[in-house]
Amino acid sequence: MPKQYGHNRDWNVDLIPKFIMANGKLVKMLLHTKVTRYLEWKCVDGSYVVQHQAAGWLAAEKMAVCKVPSNDMEALKSNLLGMFEKKRIIGMYKFIHSCVIDNPMTWDGFDIN
Repeated sequence: MPKQYGHNRDWNVDLIPKFIMANGKLVKMLLHTKVTRYLEWKCVDGSYVVQHQAAGWLAAEKMAVCKVPSNDMEALKSNLLGMFEKKRIIGMYKFIHSCVIDNPMTWDGFDIN
């Protein structure tokens, strides 16, 4: 290692898997510098958001990555939604599940076009 970079013990490679948002600045930088050919990419099934969590009695405040609920059971378990929001989103999921595009009788009076 050249002396201008210091001792080799001052540098390391982090082997811990990371969760990188697909449209972030880090991803754009990795693509631009072409280091992506040395990385392993995997698709994640689902959508995620970053939520600020306030400090509690025994916990410090932090930013947490939370999964956006994609069905009624996930909506009930999610801490992203309040009780009234959970009821509304469960109703929306049930409507989407029962809606048939070719049958306007299943649209419940909505114009889905």
